[in-house]
Amino acid sequence: MDDIHLRFSDKFRSHWIKVKFYKEEMDFGNARRLKNVRFCEATKEAILQPVFLDEQSINCPGAGYAFGWKSKKELINWCLDKDHQQKDILKSLIPYIPYFKEPIKYIGLNTEGEPDLVMSYVLPECAMDLVRLHNNHSMKNLDVSLCSMMPICSGVAVRAYLEGKLTFSFGCEDSRKYAKIERDRLAVGIPNKLFSVFTD
Repeated sequence: MDDIHLRFSDKFRSHWIKVKFYKEEMDFGNARRLKNVRFCEATKEAILQPVFLDEQSINCPGAGYAFGWKSKKELINWCLDKDHQQKDILKSLIPYIPYFKEPIKYIGLNTEGEPDLVMSYVLPECAMDLVRLHNNHSMKNLDVSLCSMMPICSGVAVRAYLEGKLTFSFGCEDSRKYAKIERDRLAVGIPNKLFSVFTD
């Protein structure tokens, strides 16, 4: 199963990244600990070599909230300062944003072992194929939840993990900038339990 991202890459012709959430101390071997990055930015780095993140690695309060490291109050204050959004709009959106209620210890990107999910930035045609395979497997429509707040860290990675479902996101201005997501791509996350649906 360790080559799962390569199997996805071969089949769907894009870079796929293994994502693993760790709740205890780990030896990451030759993986590099990143500093002062956004989660979305780290996914770009993981294409070149395995990396891992901890609370001190992340400079984005949105991702900090998604992974259980920042409070809701810190998230709201950051969003108000950054986007000048109205507080009532933020409070109405935040309940729909998935997050870890118990903080995790580390996040591994392309580290060794079986991942919790894989994610990628794919062309619309690839997204179409993924939805078709999902429909054929489940025999029902795919319900997708989309939000412009924390769309990669929370909307793709955390949602796929917590809800065990295929997730999509169009990203946000920051994620497209820092992860260098091309204008014709969208983000997708696939949880471990659905790997065989898309690779068999």
